[in-house]
Amino acid sequence: MTLDELKQYCSGELQNIDRIVKELYAFYKPEKTEYTLAEEAAMATFIMNAYSGIENVLKQMLLYDKLEIQDSPGWHEKVLRKAAEIGILPPELFQMLSKYLSFRNYFIYSYVFNIKWEDMKPMVDVMKDVAGQIRSEVDEYLQTI
Repeated sequence: MTLDELKQYCSGELQNIDRIVKELYAFYKPEKTEYTLAEEAAMATFIMNAYSGIENVLKQMLLYDKLEIQDSPGWHEKVLRKAAEIGILPPELFQMLSKYLSFRNYFIYSYVFNIKWEDMKPMVDVMKDVAGQIRSEVDEYLQTI
């Protein structure tokens, strides 16, 4: 993959993340305290999709930098850790994304009715900020390589 191809890939993924975040906020209303199971399932899916997009971007950047990321049981955590180690992710963003990864793992192996709104709400509240931060960090990093 060339640098231009990487930039194009990241741009496309970041646009997809923006679209998912927009869809998430179409459901989410800060004043609302209860949601139907279908609404919660949709929001949980949007959270997981946004995180997966972020992970895809980070993984491609690491592969471009020739850092080994194997498809092993722990590769998801390794992507975050490596991205933090080489300076793509600042510590606060790494910590936040670690929470999204935990949620993603729980979502995949759980029934949607076991996912509690109070566990999702903090992630929904900051999703716009997280998406903006990841865009900024990715853009900054891509300018340095």
